[in-house]
Amino acid sequence: MKLAQKGLSIEGIQGHNRRAILAALHDMGECSRKEISVATGLDQATVTRAIAPLIDNGIVEEVGLVRGGRGRRSINLAFVGSGRYILCLRLQRRSFSIAAFNLRGDLLETNEFPIARDGSAKQTFKEISEILDRQIGNLKQVDGIGVAVPGPFLERDERVILMTESPQWQGFDLIPELRSRYPDIPVHSTHDAKAAALTEWRHHGRALGAKVMLYVSAGQGIGSALVVDGHVHRGAQGLAGELGHTSISVDGEQCKCGNRGCLELFTSRIALLRAIRERAGDVSGTTLTSDANFSQVLDAYAAEDRLASEEVHRVARYLAQGITNCINFVNPDLVVIGDEYAGFGQNFLEQIKTHVRATVLPSIYDAVDIELSQQSEDTVLRGAFLDVLAQTYLGSPRAEPEAVVAEASG
Repeated sequence: MKLAQKGLSIEGIQGHNRRAILAALHDMGECSRKEISVATGLDQATVTRAIAPLIDNGIVEEVGLVRGGRGRRSINLAFVGSGRYILCLRLQRRSFSIAAFNLRGDLLETNEFPIARDGSAKQTFKEISEILDRQIGNLKQVDGIGVAVPGPFLERDERVILMTESPQWQGFDLIPELRSRYPDIPVHSTHDAKAAALTEWRHHGRALGAKVMLYVSAGQGIGSALVVDGHVHRGAQGLAGELGHTSISVDGEQCKCGNRGCLELFTSRIALLRAIRERAGDVSGTTLTSDANFSQVLDAYAAEDRLASEEVHRVARYLAQGITNCINFVNPDLVVIGDEYAGFGQNFLEQIKTHVRATVLPSIYDAVDIELSQQSEDTVLRGAFLDVLAQTYLGSPRAEPEAVVAEASG
Protein backbone atom coordinates (compact mmCIF):
# COMPACT_ATOMS: atom_id res chain seq x y z
CA MET A 1 0.00 0.00 0.00
CA LYS A 2 1.28 3.48 -0.87
CA LEU A 3 0.57 5.61 2.16
CA ALA A 4 2.19 8.69 0.68
CA GLN A 5 -0.58 9.18 -1.85
CA LYS A 6 -3.06 9.63 0.99
CA GLY A 7 -0.75 11.87 2.97
CA LEU A 8 -1.52 9.98 6.17
CA SER A 9 0.77 9.23 9.10
CA ILE A 10 0.53 5.93 10.94
CA GLU A 11 -1.20 7.83 13.74
CA GLY A 12 -3.65 9.25 11.21
CA ILE A 13 -4.37 5.80 9.82
CA GLN A 14 -5.05 4.48 13.30
CA GLY A 15 -7.46 7.38 13.86
CA HIS A 16 -9.27 6.51 10.62
CA ASN A 17 -9.56 2.91 11.69
CA ARG A 18 -10.88 3.75 15.15
CA ARG A 19 -13.55 5.99 13.65
CA ALA A 20 -14.51 3.25 11.19
CA ILE A 21 -14.83 0.74 14.04
CA LEU A 22 -16.94 3.10 16.13
CA ALA A 23 -19.13 3.85 13.12
CA ALA A 24 -19.70 0.11 12.68
CA LEU A 25 -20.62 -0.24 16.36
CA HIS A 26 -22.97 2.70 16.03
CA ASP A 27 -24.68 1.17 12.99
CA MET A 28 -24.86 -2.44 14.17
CA GLY A 29 -25.17 -2.08 17.93
CA GLU A 30 -23.66 -5.02 19.82
CA CYS A 31 -21.35 -7.00 17.56
CA SER A 32 -18.20 -9.08 17.59
CA ARG A 33 -14.71 -8.19 16.43
CA LYS A 34 -15.23 -10.47 13.45
CA GLU A 35 -18.45 -8.69 12.46
CA ILE A 36 -16.64 -5.36 12.73
CA SER A 37 -13.85 -6.74 10.55
CA VAL A 38 -16.35 -7.77 7.87
CA ALA A 39 -18.23 -4.43 8.05
CA THR A 40 -15.12 -2.24 7.86
CA GLY A 41 -12.84 -4.33 5.65
CA LEU A 42 -10.13 -4.26 8.32
CA ASP A 43 -8.43 -7.50 9.29
CA GLN A 44 -9.20 -8.85 12.75
CA ALA A 45 -5.71 -8.13 14.10
CA THR A 46 -6.11 -4.46 13.16
CA VAL A 47 -9.56 -4.37 14.76
CA THR A 48 -8.23 -5.93 17.97
CA ARG A 49 -5.35 -3.43 18.19
CA ALA A 50 -7.64 -0.46 17.53
CA ILE A 51 -10.28 -1.53 20.04
CA ALA A 52 -7.91 -1.97 22.99
CA PRO A 53 -7.47 1.79 23.70
CA LEU A 54 -11.19 2.35 23.18
CA ILE A 55 -11.89 -0.13 25.97
CA ASP A 56 -9.13 1.35 28.16
CA ASN A 57 -10.60 4.84 27.75
CA GLY A 58 -14.11 3.75 28.67
CA ILE A 59 -15.64 4.36 25.26
CA VAL A 60 -16.31 0.73 24.30
CA GLU A 61 -16.97 -2.26 26.54
CA GLU A 62 -17.23 -6.02 26.19
CA VAL A 63 -20.81 -7.12 26.75
CA GLY A 64 -20.77 -10.90 26.96
CA LEU A 65 -20.23 -14.11 25.03
CA VAL A 66 -22.23 -15.11 21.98
CA ARG A 67 -22.20 -18.41 20.16
CA GLY A 68 -20.87 -18.26 16.62
CA GLY A 69 -20.37 -20.80 13.86
CA ARG A 70 -19.09 -24.29 14.66
CA GLY A 71 -19.91 -23.80 18.32
CA ARG A 72 -17.26 -21.11 18.78
CA ARG A 73 -17.86 -18.28 21.18
CA SER A 74 -16.97 -14.66 20.67
CA ILE A 75 -17.20 -11.57 22.85
CA ASN A 76 -19.55 -8.85 21.72
CA LEU A 77 -18.65 -5.17 21.90
CA ALA A 78 -20.75 -2.03 22.30
CA PHE A 79 -20.48 1.60 23.23
CA VAL A 80 -20.40 1.92 27.02
CA GLY A 81 -23.75 2.09 28.74
CA SER A 82 -22.57 4.28 31.62
CA GLY A 83 -19.75 6.63 32.55
CA ARG A 84 -19.88 8.89 29.47
CA TYR A 85 -22.86 10.99 28.43
CA ILE A 86 -24.08 13.58 25.95
CA LEU A 87 -26.49 16.37 26.91
CA CYS A 88 -28.81 17.93 24.34
CA LEU A 89 -30.71 21.21 24.39
CA ARG A 90 -33.62 22.03 22.10
CA LEU A 91 -34.65 25.67 22.01
CA GLN A 92 -38.15 26.55 20.75
CA ARG A 93 -40.19 29.73 20.73
CA ARG A 94 -42.35 28.86 23.73
CA SER A 95 -40.24 26.24 25.50
CA PHE A 96 -36.88 24.50 25.76
CA SER A 97 -36.06 20.83 26.38
CA ILE A 98 -32.98 19.15 27.83
CA ALA A 99 -32.16 15.45 27.47
CA ALA A 100 -29.34 13.15 28.60
CA PHE A 101 -28.12 10.19 26.52
CA ASN A 102 -25.44 7.58 27.09
CA LEU A 103 -23.07 6.75 24.23
CA ARG A 104 -25.28 3.85 23.13
CA GLY A 105 -28.04 6.35 22.45
CA ASP A 106 -30.25 5.31 25.36
CA LEU A 107 -32.38 8.27 26.47
CA LEU A 108 -31.86 8.57 30.22
CA GLU A 109 -33.92 11.66 30.98
CA THR A 110 -35.77 14.41 29.13
CA ASN A 111 -37.69 17.42 30.40
CA GLU A 112 -39.45 20.37 28.75
CA PHE A 113 -39.64 23.80 30.37
CA PRO A 114 -41.84 26.77 29.37
CA ILE A 115 -40.37 30.10 28.30
CA ALA A 116 -42.14 33.15 29.66
CA ARG A 117 -43.70 35.21 26.86
CA ASP A 118 -42.15 38.41 28.20
CA GLY A 119 -38.92 36.77 29.33
CA SER A 120 -35.57 37.96 28.04
CA ALA A 121 -33.03 35.72 26.32
CA LYS A 122 -30.64 36.41 29.18
CA GLN A 123 -33.16 35.18 31.76
CA THR A 124 -33.97 32.05 29.73
CA PHE A 125 -30.26 31.36 29.31
CA LYS A 126 -29.86 31.58 33.10
CA GLU A 127 -32.62 28.98 33.53
CA ILE A 128 -31.06 26.71 30.88
CA SER A 129 -27.64 27.00 32.50
CA GLU A 130 -28.95 26.15 35.97
CA ILE A 131 -30.56 22.96 34.65
CA LEU A 132 -27.44 22.00 32.68
CA ASP A 133 -25.32 22.64 35.78
CA ARG A 134 -27.41 20.15 37.76
CA GLN A 135 -27.25 17.57 34.97
CA ILE A 136 -23.48 17.89 34.61
CA GLY A 137 -23.07 17.63 38.38
CA ASN A 138 -25.04 14.36 38.43
CA LEU A 139 -23.18 12.69 35.55
CA LYS A 140 -19.70 11.19 35.74
CA GLN A 141 -18.46 12.62 32.45
CA VAL A 142 -20.16 14.72 29.77
CA ASP A 143 -18.48 14.33 26.38
CA GLY A 144 -20.47 17.03 24.61
CA ILE A 145 -23.49 19.30 24.56
CA GLY A 146 -25.67 19.37 21.46
CA VAL A 147 -27.80 22.43 20.79
CA ALA A 148 -30.66 22.50 18.26
CA VAL A 149 -32.33 25.83 17.45
CA PRO A 150 -35.05 27.07 15.09
CA GLY A 151 -34.12 28.89 11.93
CA PRO A 152 -33.17 30.84 10.08
CA PHE A 153 -29.93 29.66 11.70
CA LEU A 154 -26.56 30.24 10.06
CA GLU A 155 -24.79 27.01 11.00
CA ARG A 156 -21.52 28.30 9.58
CA ASP A 157 -21.53 31.25 12.01
CA GLU A 158 -23.66 29.50 14.67
CA ARG A 159 -25.97 32.49 14.77
CA VAL A 160 -29.76 32.77 15.00
CA ILE A 161 -30.69 35.53 12.56
CA LEU A 162 -34.46 35.36 13.06
CA MET A 163 -36.83 33.56 15.37
CA THR A 164 -40.35 34.68 14.55
CA GLU A 165 -42.50 35.40 17.61
CA SER A 166 -39.32 35.39 19.74
CA PRO A 167 -37.26 38.45 18.76
CA GLN A 168 -35.35 38.40 22.04
CA TRP A 169 -33.01 35.72 20.67
CA GLN A 170 -31.80 37.89 17.80
CA GLY A 171 -28.48 39.35 18.80
CA PHE A 172 -28.04 36.95 21.74
CA ASP A 173 -25.02 34.73 21.08
CA LEU A 174 -26.39 31.51 22.57
CA ILE A 175 -23.65 29.14 21.39
CA PRO A 176 -20.68 31.36 22.41
CA GLU A 177 -22.38 31.94 25.78
CA LEU A 178 -22.68 28.18 26.32
CA ARG A 179 -19.05 27.65 25.34
CA SER A 180 -17.97 30.36 27.73
CA ARG A 181 -19.93 28.79 30.59
CA TYR A 182 -18.74 25.23 29.82
CA PRO A 183 -15.18 25.67 28.50
CA ASP A 184 -14.22 22.04 29.18
CA ILE A 185 -17.16 20.50 27.30
CA PRO A 186 -17.42 20.63 23.48
CA VAL A 187 -20.61 22.40 22.35
CA HIS A 188 -22.05 21.57 18.91
CA SER A 189 -24.93 23.40 17.29
CA THR A 190 -27.37 22.56 14.50
CA HIS A 191 -30.69 23.63 13.02
CA ASP A 192 -33.60 21.76 14.63
CA ALA A 193 -35.10 20.47 11.36
CA LYS A 194 -31.71 19.14 10.25
CA ALA A 195 -31.34 17.34 13.57
CA ALA A 196 -34.78 15.76 13.21
CA ALA A 197 -34.06 14.82 9.58
CA LEU A 198 -30.92 12.99 10.72
CA THR A 199 -33.04 10.95 13.14
CA GLU A 200 -35.70 10.18 10.53
CA TRP A 201 -33.09 9.12 8.00
CA ARG A 202 -31.30 6.81 10.42
CA HIS A 203 -34.45 5.17 11.74
CA HIS A 204 -36.64 5.15 8.64
CA GLY A 205 -35.36 6.69 5.41
CA ARG A 206 -32.24 4.55 5.23
CA ALA A 207 -34.22 1.32 5.61
CA LEU A 208 -36.51 2.39 2.77
CA GLY A 209 -33.55 3.14 0.55
CA ALA A 210 -34.69 6.73 -0.09
CA LYS A 211 -32.23 8.65 -2.26
CA VAL A 212 -33.67 12.08 -1.43
CA MET A 213 -35.67 12.52 1.77
CA LEU A 214 -37.49 15.77 2.56
CA TYR A 215 -38.24 16.21 6.24
CA VAL A 216 -40.83 18.85 7.17
CA SER A 217 -40.84 20.04 10.76
CA ALA A 218 -44.31 21.38 11.54
CA GLY A 219 -45.04 22.76 14.98
CA GLN A 220 -44.19 26.00 16.77
CA GLY A 221 -42.42 26.94 13.54
CA ILE A 222 -42.12 25.44 10.07
CA GLY A 223 -38.76 24.13 8.92
CA SER A 224 -37.40 21.45 6.65
CA ALA A 225 -34.25 19.58 5.72
CA LEU A 226 -33.04 17.49 2.82
CA VAL A 227 -31.11 14.26 3.21
CA VAL A 228 -29.40 13.36 -0.07
CA ASP A 229 -27.68 9.97 -0.32
CA GLY A 230 -27.48 9.79 3.46
CA HIS A 231 -26.06 13.28 3.99
CA VAL A 232 -27.96 16.28 5.35
CA HIS A 233 -27.75 19.10 2.80
CA ARG A 234 -26.72 22.27 4.60
CA GLY A 235 -26.16 24.90 1.92
CA ALA A 236 -23.36 27.46 1.62
CA GLN A 237 -23.98 28.98 5.07
CA GLY A 238 -25.85 26.12 6.68
CA LEU A 239 -29.15 27.86 5.93
CA ALA A 240 -30.70 25.29 3.58
CA GLY A 241 -34.20 24.14 4.47
CA GLU A 242 -36.00 27.35 5.44
CA LEU A 243 -39.31 26.12 4.02
CA GLY A 244 -41.23 28.25 6.51
CA HIS A 245 -39.89 31.39 4.87
CA THR A 246 -40.82 30.50 1.31
CA SER A 247 -43.84 32.42 0.02
CA ILE A 248 -47.18 30.85 -0.89
CA SER A 249 -48.86 34.26 -1.34
CA VAL A 250 -46.85 37.09 -2.87
CA ASP A 251 -49.55 39.57 -1.85
CA GLY A 252 -49.83 38.18 1.67
CA GLU A 253 -48.88 39.66 5.01
CA GLN A 254 -45.28 40.72 5.38
CA CYS A 255 -43.18 38.35 7.48
CA LYS A 256 -40.47 39.44 9.90
CA CYS A 257 -37.96 37.95 7.47
CA GLY A 258 -38.91 40.59 4.88
CA ASN A 259 -40.75 38.22 2.55
CA ARG A 260 -44.53 38.28 2.02
CA GLY A 261 -46.97 35.43 2.53
CA CYS A 262 -44.46 33.08 4.15
CA LEU A 263 -45.71 29.54 4.70
CA GLU A 264 -45.03 29.83 8.44
CA LEU A 265 -47.48 32.74 8.73
CA PHE A 266 -50.28 30.39 7.63
CA THR A 267 -49.28 27.06 9.12
CA SER A 268 -47.31 27.34 12.38
CA ARG A 269 -48.83 26.12 15.64
CA ILE A 270 -48.86 29.74 16.76
CA ALA A 271 -50.89 30.77 13.69
CA LEU A 272 -53.25 27.80 14.12
CA LEU A 273 -53.98 28.59 17.76
CA ARG A 274 -54.44 32.27 16.99
CA ALA A 275 -57.05 31.48 14.32
CA ILE A 276 -58.92 29.03 16.56
CA ARG A 277 -58.97 31.42 19.52
CA GLU A 278 -60.27 34.26 17.35
CA ARG A 279 -63.14 32.15 15.99
CA ALA A 280 -63.99 30.15 19.12
CA GLY A 281 -66.84 32.41 20.24
CA ASP A 282 -68.45 32.59 16.80
CA VAL A 283 -68.60 28.91 15.78
CA SER A 284 -71.27 26.53 17.01
CA GLY A 285 -70.61 22.87 17.63
CA THR A 286 -67.13 23.30 19.10
CA THR A 287 -65.69 22.57 22.52
CA LEU A 288 -62.77 24.92 21.95
CA THR A 289 -62.60 28.27 23.72
CA SER A 290 -60.71 31.51 23.27
CA ASP A 291 -57.88 30.22 25.46
CA ALA A 292 -57.57 26.77 23.83
CA ASN A 293 -54.11 25.16 23.92
CA PHE A 294 -52.54 22.82 21.39
CA SER A 295 -53.27 19.66 23.36
CA GLN A 296 -56.96 20.57 23.39
CA VAL A 297 -56.88 21.20 19.64
CA LEU A 298 -55.37 17.74 19.09
CA ASP A 299 -58.16 16.14 21.14
CA ALA A 300 -60.85 18.20 19.44
CA TYR A 301 -59.56 17.31 15.97
CA ALA A 302 -59.56 13.61 16.87
CA ALA A 303 -63.19 14.03 17.99
CA GLU A 304 -64.05 15.70 14.64
CA ASP A 305 -64.80 19.02 16.31
CA ARG A 306 -66.07 21.45 13.67
CA LEU A 307 -63.75 24.38 14.44
CA ALA A 308 -60.68 22.20 14.92
CA SER A 309 -61.37 20.35 11.68
CA GLU A 310 -61.84 23.53 9.65
CA GLU A 311 -58.67 25.20 10.87
CA VAL A 312 -56.46 22.09 10.84
CA HIS A 313 -57.61 21.29 7.30
CA ARG A 314 -56.84 24.86 6.29
CA VAL A 315 -53.31 24.37 7.64
CA ALA A 316 -53.07 21.06 5.74
CA ARG A 317 -53.94 22.81 2.46
CA TYR A 318 -51.31 25.50 2.95
CA LEU A 319 -48.71 22.98 4.11
CA ALA A 320 -49.46 20.85 1.06
CA GLN A 321 -48.68 23.84 -1.17
CA GLY A 322 -45.28 24.22 0.44
CA ILE A 323 -44.59 20.50 0.03
CA THR A 324 -45.70 20.66 -3.62
CA ASN A 325 -43.18 23.44 -4.25
CA CYS A 326 -40.44 21.30 -2.70
CA ILE A 327 -41.43 18.21 -4.68
CA ASN A 328 -41.24 20.14 -7.94
CA PHE A 329 -37.92 21.72 -7.00
CA VAL A 330 -35.87 18.97 -5.31
CA ASN A 331 -37.67 15.78 -6.48
CA PRO A 332 -37.64 13.74 -3.23
CA ASP A 333 -38.75 10.12 -3.18
CA LEU A 334 -39.74 10.33 0.50
CA VAL A 335 -41.42 13.16 2.44
CA VAL A 336 -41.72 12.83 6.22
CA ILE A 337 -43.85 15.29 8.19
CA GLY A 338 -42.82 15.44 11.80
CA ASP A 339 -42.81 17.39 15.05
CA GLU A 340 -46.07 18.38 16.76
CA TYR A 341 -48.33 18.14 13.70
CA ALA A 342 -47.61 14.43 13.36
CA GLY A 343 -50.01 14.12 16.29
CA PHE A 344 -52.95 15.02 14.05
CA GLY A 345 -52.72 11.56 12.54
CA GLN A 346 -53.83 9.84 9.37
CA ASN A 347 -56.78 12.08 8.49
CA PHE A 348 -54.49 15.12 8.52
CA LEU A 349 -52.01 13.27 6.31
CA GLU A 350 -54.75 12.32 3.84
CA GLN A 351 -55.79 15.96 3.60
CA ILE A 352 -52.22 16.92 2.69
CA LYS A 353 -51.86 14.08 0.18
CA THR A 354 -55.15 14.98 -1.50
CA HIS A 355 -53.99 18.55 -2.10
CA VAL A 356 -50.51 17.47 -3.25
CA ARG A 357 -52.02 14.92 -5.63
CA ALA A 358 -54.09 17.69 -7.22
CA THR A 359 -51.11 20.00 -7.76
CA VAL A 360 -48.30 17.81 -9.12
CA LEU A 361 -48.08 15.66 -12.22
CA PRO A 362 -49.39 12.11 -11.65
CA SER A 363 -46.09 10.46 -12.56
CA ILE A 364 -44.29 12.64 -10.01
CA TYR A 365 -46.87 12.02 -7.28
CA ASP A 366 -46.72 8.26 -7.83
CA ALA A 367 -42.95 8.30 -7.29
CA VAL A 368 -42.96 9.97 -3.86
CA ASP A 369 -44.09 8.59 -0.51
CA ILE A 370 -45.58 11.15 1.90
CA GLU A 371 -45.71 9.98 5.50
CA LEU A 372 -46.08 11.19 9.07
CA SER A 373 -43.20 10.59 11.43
CA GLN A 374 -43.67 7.41 13.45
CA GLN A 375 -41.03 8.28 16.03
CA SER A 376 -42.38 8.38 19.57
CA GLU A 377 -39.55 10.49 21.00
CA ASP A 378 -38.39 14.03 20.28
CA THR A 379 -36.52 13.57 16.99
CA VAL A 380 -34.77 16.93 17.36
CA LEU A 381 -33.14 15.93 20.65
CA ARG A 382 -32.24 12.53 19.20
CA GLY A 383 -30.74 14.22 16.14
CA ALA A 384 -28.71 16.59 18.32
CA PHE A 385 -27.30 13.52 20.10
CA LEU A 386 -26.45 11.85 16.78
CA ASP A 387 -24.73 15.04 15.61
CA VAL A 388 -22.55 15.28 18.74
CA LEU A 389 -21.70 11.58 18.69
CA ALA A 390 -20.70 11.77 15.03
CA GLN A 391 -18.52 14.84 15.47
CA THR A 392 -16.92 13.53 18.66
CA TYR A 393 -16.32 9.88 17.79
CA LEU A 394 -17.19 9.08 14.19
CA GLY A 395 -15.73 12.00 12.27
CA SER A 396 -17.89 14.99 11.37
CA PRO A 397 -21.02 14.13 9.34
CA ARG A 398 -20.67 17.55 7.72
CA ALA A 399 -17.65 16.46 5.72
CA GLU A 400 -17.43 13.91 2.95
CA PRO A 401 -16.97 10.36 4.30
CA GLU A 402 -13.34 9.29 4.50
CA ALA A 403 -12.06 6.00 3.17
CA VAL A 404 -10.98 3.35 5.64
CA VAL A 405 -7.27 2.66 5.39
CA ALA A 406 -5.73 -0.59 6.56
CA GLU A 407 -2.90 -0.26 9.08
CA ALA A 408 0.56 -0.55 7.54
CA SER A 409 2.73 -3.41 8.72
CA GLY A 410 6.47 -3.51 9.15
